Parts: sequence; structure tokens; C-alpha cells
Amino acid sequence: MKLLLFQETLGCGKSTLINCLFEEKTTQEGEISNKIKRGKNTTTSTTLYPLEKGYIADTPGFSTFSIEEIESKDLANYFIEFRPFIKKCEYADCEHEKEENCGIKNAVKEGKISEERYERYKKIKQELKEKEEHKW
Repeated sequence: MKLLLFQETLGCGKSTLINCLFEEKTTQEGEISNKIKRGKNTTTSTTLYPLEKGYIADTPGFSTFSIEEIESKDLANYFIEFRPFIKKCEYADCEHEKEENCGIKNAVKEGKISEERYERYKKIKQELKEKEEHKW
């Protein structure tokens, strides 16, 4: 038995995806918020929908998540599109931010990694560093 799980961030359209799979309105879909320009959390409980070879679960989204178990120095390894370019960095301990010969930064410049993903990486890395500095 397989369980297909659509558990992503808040308002990402899991219910809409399920309705598309079943080609009918199986579950309630929410409206897009005019203020934040994304979906609102409509699903409040987990529901299993039977498929031919298993089930699909519609679950509530979540608005926050924590990745405190990841060390800031290892974060780039968790960005799958970064992996081929890490080995192109000049230094083994490259931070992928200030270094001149950084494989990841070069890939961003060449359009091989999206600028948005790279900016998200830097933001998460900064948050991890701040938490590491404040651990007792």
C-alpha cells in the first residue's frame, strides 16, 4: 500500500491538486488571499482518499517549520540544485557568499541556479548562524 502525501507549506494548493487528480470537487478549496497573494489554509484535518493502489492524504499545511538540526555550514548540501556546483568551489570550506571562486555563485550568475533560490539559501543560512551563536 502506498501513501501519497501532499504536505507542504501553508496554502500551496494540496486540495486543488487532489481535486484535479479525481477530476471532481472532492475536497474544499480555499481562496487566494488578496493581501498575501497565496492560498489560505482551508484544510483543518487529515483525510485519506482511496486510490487504485493506495491512498492519498490531504493534510493541513503549516505556517512555520524548523531546521535547527542542520548546521549552517552544511546547508548548501540540502539545496539539491547546488550539489553539482559545490565541488567547483575553490575552497573546501566555501561559505558560498563572499568568496570569489565559488561554484554556486558562478552558477547563479550563469542562470544555472535561480537567484530566488540562492537568496532563500542565504536567508536560511543567516537564521541558522544566528541560532548557532545563541546556543548556550
